[in-house]
Amino acid sequence: MTTASNFKTIFQDHQAGKLAEALTGYLRLLEQEPQHVDALVSLATLYLQLGKPAESAHYFETALAIQPRKLLARHNYALCLKQQKKYDQALAQFDLAIAVDPQYELAYKNKFALLEQLGRQAERLAGLQEARQLLPHSLDLTLLLVASLREAKHDTQALQHIEHLLSLKPKLVMAHNTRGNILLDLGRADDAVQAYLQAIQLQADYAKAHGNLAIAYLSLAKYEQALASFDRALQLDPELPGMRNNRANALQNLHRFDEAVQAYDEILKRDPRDNIAAANKGMLCLLLGRFKEGWPLYEARWQNVAMSVHNELFAYPLWNGRDSLQNKIIIVHPEQGYGDTIQFSRYARLLASQAEQVYLVVNPPLHQLMLDSVKQWPECRNIDVISAGAKIPAFHYQLPLLSAPRVLKTELDTIPNFGTYLFADADYVARWQASLGEKRKSRIGIVWAGSDKHSNDKNRSVPLNDLLNIFQQELRCELEFHALQKDIKDSDAARLNDFHIQNHAQELDSFSDTAALIMQMDLVISVDTSVAHLAAALGVATWILLPHVPDFRWLLGREDSPWYDSVRLFRQTQARDWTSALQQLAQACNQTFAPSSISSTELAVSQLNLANDLLQQGHWQQAESIYRQEFVIHGGNAKLHNNWGVALQKLRRFDEALAAFDLAMQLDATYVSPHLNKAMCLLSLGQFEEGWRLYEWRWKNAQWHTSRRVFSQPLWLGEETIAGKKILIYAEQGLGDTLQFCRFIEQLQSLGADVMLEVPAALLALLACLPVDVYLSGTAPQDFDYQCPLLSLPLALKLRVDTIPQHIPYLQAPESIQQAWQDKIAANASKQGTPLRKKIGVVWAGSALHSNDAQRSLSLTIFSKLFGLDADFYILQKDLKRNDRISLEMMQRFGKRIFILESALLDFTDTAAAINCLDLVIAVDTSVAHLTGALGKPLYLLLPYEADFRWLQSRQDSPWYPSARLFRQQQVGDWTEAMAQLQQQLALDLIVDNGIRI
Repeated sequence: MTTASNFKTIFQDHQAGKLAEALTGYLRLLEQEPQHVDALVSLATLYLQLGKPAESAHYFETALAIQPRKLLARHNYALCLKQQKKYDQALAQFDLAIAVDPQYELAYKNKFALLEQLGRQAERLAGLQEARQLLPHSLDLTLLLVASLREAKHDTQALQHIEHLLSLKPKLVMAHNTRGNILLDLGRADDAVQAYLQAIQLQADYAKAHGNLAIAYLSLAKYEQALASFDRALQLDPELPGMRNNRANALQNLHRFDEAVQAYDEILKRDPRDNIAAANKGMLCLLLGRFKEGWPLYEARWQNVAMSVHNELFAYPLWNGRDSLQNKIIIVHPEQGYGDTIQFSRYARLLASQAEQVYLVVNPPLHQLMLDSVKQWPECRNIDVISAGAKIPAFHYQLPLLSAPRVLKTELDTIPNFGTYLFADADYVARWQASLGEKRKSRIGIVWAGSDKHSNDKNRSVPLNDLLNIFQQELRCELEFHALQKDIKDSDAARLNDFHIQNHAQELDSFSDTAALIMQMDLVISVDTSVAHLAAALGVATWILLPHVPDFRWLLGREDSPWYDSVRLFRQTQARDWTSALQQLAQACNQTFAPSSISSTELAVSQLNLANDLLQQGHWQQAESIYRQEFVIHGGNAKLHNNWGVALQKLRRFDEALAAFDLAMQLDATYVSPHLNKAMCLLSLGQFEEGWRLYEWRWKNAQWHTSRRVFSQPLWLGEETIAGKKILIYAEQGLGDTLQFCRFIEQLQSLGADVMLEVPAALLALLACLPVDVYLSGTAPQDFDYQCPLLSLPLALKLRVDTIPQHIPYLQAPESIQQAWQDKIAANASKQGTPLRKKIGVVWAGSALHSNDAQRSLSLTIFSKLFGLDADFYILQKDLKRNDRISLEMMQRFGKRIFILESALLDFTDTAAAINCLDLVIAVDTSVAHLTGALGKPLYLLLPYEADFRWLQSRQDSPWYPSARLFRQQQVGDWTEAMAQLQQQLALDLIVDNGIRI
């Protein structure tokens, strides 16, 4: 056997895992041929596999002495040296391998992995940039470079590289996802959303992209979309890191707090060691006022990241609240922000009543202020204030500041409240008094933004322009404003100058300075920052602007704080919308500081404008409170009572609403709005007699006035006999109204009338099935005796709920069109091979031009949860949005049984014929819903919290359409419960119908 064939045999044993045989073979071969380089390299590699790096190194060195440019030897020798922890030598060998072959990608990758392991990130980044130039088409090196640039916070460069990669490989799914991550880091969340959607379009089951999309939506405060994307990500990969905690966060931001608590409980059930979930649940419980449960859970924060300034203190005993502190010294040390230290430093006083001595550690900027303040505490002899970083004397126990409430068992009603407990130094106060001079106006200190490095800054900070614009529009008093902020953007500084607000940023060297300046203020207005805590602890009146979901310490639903007596809270009513909070704050300023020259009438008008704005924004309870308050103070007028009635109606306090409308009508008998509002309220309550009569006031409203037709013939409202008379009935308002109310045509015929009906072009072909002459609007012959708008017929016919015509179906599709659609739907079913599958038509959105569309329509993201059920879904919606179409087509590609009918639905005759072929239609309140009901087909109707009057109140059925079942929102804008009920019902239907499994 030749040496070559002998080596080949040994190498095959090596590759087959027969390491002992290979080892013996290599050694024998080298006895015969000591300079066989391949055998030397293979033997060295084998020793490396066997965990014998010294022997391995010997044979690599021997091989390289014979053949220095042996690439595999040079590379594997570097790996051997790395295993021996000879890192610099290993890096040198990787470099030599690269010098032999600059295109040797594996050497680059292992070199950069070692540099990362050594923490030599700058060297790694420089090397990657150089390697990328030599191997410009290397996917792995490009992705490594992008990751390295991101780690170094060079996100703009990282974006350039990933976009170049995508120009070469546009279908590289991972790159689209990475691009989204970079855009999110750059603060371009909207662009990140599009990048993730591109990744999902290429790979619909890409769980990470769905999860990252959810995080982007979270960043944009689009919490419903975030929740849907989190659900999809977890459906694809239930173990995707971080998704469950982020999903709970989305629920929390939607104010669905019970569900968020449940979500955290489910996480902890899956993994009791998930400290992030425990800490998050703890903070949520504290926000909800559940202190007994919250404080212990909040301790889990220490398992995530050490937040104490003095981490070394954790080597010492943590005081548990049970051990006696008599003759003991305890040190309490800061964590997190300055505001936390200010707020929780009060606990040093409680501890001082138990311990021999308390060491209160504070951050250096707070040291002097805290030192001056503690001197005025009754317990001052037992408390020493120490600056963080200074040498700490001996002690027995340690306690983080924010753990004090737990060990001292703080509940809502036992929060230690010492009133004013911080005090500004008298010399500092005197200097500021001299600097500001004589006070001529009330002084207001403002803080509109915290540190942009704060994790929640985008939610807690107020854009300065928003604050100043509201002040400019709403304030009715002369005030002197002072900026109390230390860090001010250049653009904000310019705006301060424009508004003559004094900027003290350069003069505030410490919290002692800020405290003394605050003492010159009559009021401090601040977002949730350390200055808010400082002003409150100084006992100065402090108004705090809070985001929709505030920090746990501010609790929920209250204007005061149990932590500070001088605080008043102004809360967002909608995420990232400060308008109503700022308006309320401005009105409070007017009430507090308005000079006598400003009349109570002006203030009342301003308050009413605020209430009207709140009503428009959906904050009904707040609006109702202001209307009530203004009525008590200033008395009522027609507009106040009308708008108050609208608020009461939205709050479902119907008797009070009707009384308010009556008062408005009494005060101004010509005022249209209360007449119409009362009409729709009565109709929604089923009180048809007065409701239909008042509904005639619609013709005096600008919204409907242009729809009214002018004829020489008299209006018929049921007073005259119409037997033998010709009457023109004409459509008004929407297509759904026409479909609903055209049922009365037969009743007119039964009274002996000769009826002509005018309808919009869209309905002309369909309504030709009615037993009267049907004309296009505006084209009927003029030889009639009476005329009546379609929605006045219930008044003319004296309609009651129990006399609504029940002759259903009262519409039908032309026979030829019906047959064509039966063939089409049957063909779709047969293609799927399961003709018994339930056929469901769906419509999730109406026309965007409809005045109530934002409330009545759903997003496809929410509605598409139904598509997971085992049924055939037929899209009956016209004018599909581009993104919805893309999503539907993607679902089709992944096996969802969806049929898009848009292009085949030429008019309502097609829609009617299609509906007749289906087992069920699920729709929001659109013309398709009315058409389904008029055809007598089963209808599941999704209704918003404020449903149209025709659906009445609180019913699950409809007297207009016996085949309809109603699924109503229980909270404004929240489809969760309605969708859950619908899904449950649909699942039951699918089990029952033909034994179909779900």
